[in-house]
Amino acid sequence: MIDETVGPFEEIAGEAVRVLDAANADGIPLRLLGGLAIYLQSSSAQTHEQLKRAYKDLDFVVLSKFTGKTKVLFAKLGYSANKNYNALHGHQRLLFWDEQHGRQVDIFVDRMQMCHTIDFRSRLHIDERTLSLADLILTKLQIVELNEKDMLDTMALFIDFDVEDAEKGINAAYISGLTASDWGLQKTLDTNLKKMKAFAAERNFPQHVQERIEKLLARMEKQPKSFSWKTRAMVGERVRWYELPEEPR
Repeated sequence: MIDETVGPFEEIAGEAVRVLDAANADGIPLRLLGGLAIYLQSSSAQTHEQLKRAYKDLDFVVLSKFTGKTKVLFAKLGYSANKNYNALHGHQRLLFWDEQHGRQVDIFVDRMQMCHTIDFRSRLHIDERTLSLADLILTKLQIVELNEKDMLDTMALFIDFDVEDAEKGINAAYISGLTASDWGLQKTLDTNLKKMKAFAAERNFPQHVQERIEKLLARMEKQPKSFSWKTRAMVGERVRWYELPEEPR
C-alpha cells in the first residue's frame, strides 16, 4: 500500500522508487530514465568512486494514453504541475515541480525528441522500473554536445553490462537496427562512442569497456543500411543531422 499522505522524499533515489511503485499500483507503465535510472541498474554507478555524482532531477517516460492518469498521480504524490507548459506540450512532454526540494520532474510521452527522436512505445515492457539498458545508452549518446556527467553515466553501463543481441545486456541488434535506417543517429552515436572509448582509456576504466564499445561500433557498421540511410549519407555533414533542443523550464 502506497502512503499518499507523505510528500516527495528528500533522498532522490528513494523518491524515484516511491513514484514508480505508486505508478505501478495505479496500472501506469511509467519508466525512469536518465542518470538515476542508470544508478538503479548499475552497481558500479553506486560504488565506483569515479562514477559517483549528485542527481538533481527525475526523468520518466509514459505512454500517451496514460497522460491523464499520470497528471492525477503526480498531484496525489505532492507535485505541482507546470500547467501552461503541460497544456501546450502535454502531447509530447509533461513537467512537474517538487517545491519542497526544488526538483523538476520531466516526463516524456511515447518518445524522446531531443537531438534525435527515440520512440519508446514498444519498449516499456522490457524492464519494470527503467528503460532498457540499450535505450538508456541511446538517451545519453544521442546528445550531440556530450558532457562529462553523461559520459560517466554511460560508462557505468559499459562497465557492468556486455554488448550482445539480447535485452539482458546492451542490445546491439536493437541499436544497430535504429542506426541502419537513420544516418544522423548513426553519425552522432559513432562520434560519441569513439569519445567514450578515448575517455575510458584516459581515465583508466577497465579494459573490457573499450572492447565492448568497439563491439557495438562494429555491429552498427556491419548492419545493412536502408535506402534512406544511403541517400542521407551522400549529403553527409553538409546539412545538420541533429536538432538543438531547448530545455523547458
